[in-house]
Amino acid sequence: MNIWKIISLLAGCLLLYFIAKDIDLGSVAGSVAQVGLVGIAIVIFVYFLAFLGDSVSWLLILISLPVTLAWVRRAFIVRLAGEAFNNVIPAGGFAGEPVKAVILKRRYGVSYTEASASIVMARTVNMIALIAFLIIGFLFMTASDDIGGSLKLTSSIGLGLLTVGTVLLFAIQRYRVSSWMMARFSGHPWVEKAAGAIKVIEDLDRRFVEFYTQNGARLSAALLLAFLNWVLGVVEIYLTFGFLGHEISWSDAWMMEALAQMIRAAIFFIPLGIGAQEGAFVIVTTAITGAPHLGLACAAVRRIREVCWIMLGLAAWTLYPTGLKDTGRDPGNR
Repeated sequence: MNIWKIISLLAGCLLLYFIAKDIDLGSVAGSVAQVGLVGIAIVIFVYFLAFLGDSVSWLLILISLPVTLAWVRRAFIVRLAGEAFNNVIPAGGFAGEPVKAVILKRRYGVSYTEASASIVMARTVNMIALIAFLIIGFLFMTASDDIGGSLKLTSSIGLGLLTVGTVLLFAIQRYRVSSWMMARFSGHPWVEKAAGAIKVIEDLDRRFVEFYTQNGARLSAALLLAFLNWVLGVVEIYLTFGFLGHEISWSDAWMMEALAQMIRAAIFFIPLGIGAQEGAFVIVTTAITGAPHLGLACAAVRRIREVCWIMLGLAAWTLYPTGLKDTGRDPGNR
């Protein structure tokens, strides 16, 4: 794992080098300085709203928990800690998921099965919302004369693959594919030895089907909030370019965010998507404005926001007590 971390980090840094080597870094630094502390604070606040919406979306999926201000605060802090690990550890964005499950179990008495099921479904909901978001971004790219044909083709292939993967992920949960496969091979010795694991899988499948079929209102609200989370990324880019002194259209900001998210999803193994995010901003910004340093400056502002958020997350993990159960929920209600 340590070797993998080093290789992933080096790959991202190498990609970042090739992106930035022909760009005037002095101009980039000057543009970032132009944003100022107030601009950075506003960008962080926009992301706070997005993170808050995502936390409520996750809480809606935890059907045994009420959607109250107290539980929104708890879900927010749990996600804050978990997402910090997701961002810094090269494990496909899943390194922080056990952190969330552990806090939910130790602090609030939520069973590992329920926590795990909610985490998988939250990921699925986010991916479905992302597909809708990317489709709109792709339509903007198709209509834009600034975006080249090769980039449009690459984006369409990436969108297609991501859509297929998301549909398969949803189908596996909705139609109890894991349980069906276990039943299909029930006569094999290895299946009998894994009886405990089979029971867990069946419980997970039951929770998946129950949520998708019996909680339509919660599912719809979760999808809407997840979609708004991606839209707020567009707002962040639009405001950042305003602070950089170069106004862009909402469609341009949408294209940048869509391409950045698509590329980050493709090279998920690189921590923080180092190099990928910068590349997306530089490519689209160069095509639209002819000023690649503005794209790198926008990416740098986002990196500042990400670092600040990761520090908050690690502080939450360090300072938030996980050994004692909170009195806000009956641990027996699982």
